[in-house]
Formats: sequence, structure tokens, C-alpha cells
Amino acid sequence: MTDLPDESHVEHTLSHLGDLMALAIRSKGKTAKVGTADVALHQMEKTYRAIVECIATTVRYGYRAASTTKPEEIGRSDVPIVDVDAHLNFVRQIFKGRANLEPRSQIGFITTNYDTLLEDALAMDRRVALDGFLGGAIAYWNGDSIDPATATNNKSHKVLKLHGSVDWFRHPQMGLLRVRYGVKYLSDLASTLIYPQATKYLETQKDPFAKIFDCFRRVLLSSGNHLLGIVGYSFGDNHINAEIEFALEDRNNKTVVIAFSREVTDGPGTSVCNTLKTWLANANYGSRVYVATDKALYNGPHRLAPPPGTPDLTWWTFEGMTKFLETGVPA
Repeated sequence: MTDLPDESHVEHTLSHLGDLMALAIRSKGKTAKVGTADVALHQMEKTYRAIVECIATTVRYGYRAASTTKPEEIGRSDVPIVDVDAHLNFVRQIFKGRANLEPRSQIGFITTNYDTLLEDALAMDRRVALDGFLGGAIAYWNGDSIDPATATNNKSHKVLKLHGSVDWFRHPQMGLLRVRYGVKYLSDLASTLIYPQATKYLETQKDPFAKIFDCFRRVLLSSGNHLLGIVGYSFGDNHINAEIEFALEDRNNKTVVIAFSREVTDGPGTSVCNTLKTWLANANYGSRVYVATDKALYNGPHRLAPPPGTPDLTWWTFEGMTKFLETGVPA
């Protein structure tokens, strides 16, 4: 879309389309201006659904861009290229050595990813992922399982998927469903419940997102001692950032945040992103915020860097953080 900056990606496109559709709904002619053209609401809805379908297909089956040594790879239902190895290793490292602690503490997962790799990895490690749906291969929505007040055992783990999932659908007659891949009678990928817009306020006012964000908020606001580990998140969602910041500002909150994040360009050098910079500088809770980057470790106003000449650290990546959990050594 020519209205958007050159660096925009698909999330910005969907967000912009959502805004334009909202304008069209309120307009007399049910149109909105896209570039220099007046585009009908039904055409924008068709485009939006087509993009969601493409996202769902790509996330399900995988995509690898071409490199200097390998051609482009596009996964298909008969030849998927997505694997679960990295997520399975991550899950195993998370629980490794916690046999005596698991009955006394709980680990839950919060993700903005649409894929099912985390749930799949938990199942392969003989654990139950509680995502708010009840049933088997086809499941219906019942948010009780993710409620913070609902007790779980040490082999069950709540999974809050803040942006939806590639296997969630909103059916016009049957409501919210989680559906296994490949069934003919529930195959409209354009109805996939993923909302990657930058502004998600309206969507979070109805289930499943209303319940998921309520549980997310209550977990963050817990008065007990707990740790929020963050990896693979760019802090580009203001809604999520605001929820974390609101919890940290609560005087009774004891949450400790450890964020694994790559530094961004800042003038002649690099630094943490603006959101993390704000949290670290906060006099009330900055001491409870730790940031592990490719360049250094930050805590509140303090910065601890490795000796000069040390290669960039990789613990900010998913695989690097998993290796850190395994060895205890930043690499």
C-alpha cells in the first residue's frame, strides 16, 4: 500500500486496512480513500481476509527466503518445512532440573506467535497446554482453563496466545473453535483468529481476546514473587507494553522482568529499544528490570559489558537463550 512507509510490514498493512474499514463502515457510501482511489468496504474486507489466509498458510507450513546458497522454499500441506526442534529443546531446558520445584511453583507461557509450536513441544514433553479451549482435535472455547484462579498440576501449563492462533476459528454458527489442520468441513483459513494489527483495542473487547488479556493482566498484577521472561518480542505492541508497565508501577507488584533483546541503532552507537530504556530508567521499578542484549547486560541504571573484543552475544535469540538455560553461560 503506497500510503504506508517503505519499511512497513504485513502487520502494518493489516492495521491500516482495519482503520480504513472502520472509516468505510461509518461513511455514507461505505468507501474509504486508499491512495487516490475510493475503495468499497467489501473489497477491503476481501483483501483483508486474503492476507489473513496467506498468513495462516505460511505459518502452518513454513517459508524460507532465498539466500546466496539456497533457493526460496515455500512449505505446502504435503511438504511442510516447519520443525519443532528448537521449541522442544527450549521446553526441555525450561523444566530441566526443576523436579523438586515444580510442585511448588508454576510456569505459564505468554506468546504473540500464531503458530502451534509451543503447544506441540509441550505435548511432546508429555505436558498439557491449557489455551482456553476444551476438546480434542476439534475443541470449543471455554476460558476457565487459563484463568489465574484455576489450579493446575505440575504437568499442566497455561498458554496465553495474545494475538490468536493459526488453528483458531470463529465459525458463524458454532462460535469459537480450535480445529486440527486439514478438515474439509472447517477449512476457511480466512476465518482464522489472528489479529496482527498494531492497534488491537477493539478486538480485545470480545472473546477469546477479552478473556486472554484479562488473564494476562491478572497474572502480571499478582502480588506474589514471580518472573516474567521475555524473548523474541520486539516491544512493538503498545497494548502489551502498557499492560506490563501498568503492573510494574503497582506498589504491591513484585514482578522481575528479564528481557532478551537485540540492541537497536541509537545515534552513532546502539542501545536497548525505547520501551526498555524507559523501564530501566524508572526509579520505582527499574531495579527489577534486567535486559540481556547482544552487547551487554542492563539492570536499572547499570550496564555490564563483556571485555573489549568479545564477539556479540547470542543469548537475545531464541536458540541462544535456550543455550544459556542449558549451560548458564552467555554466548
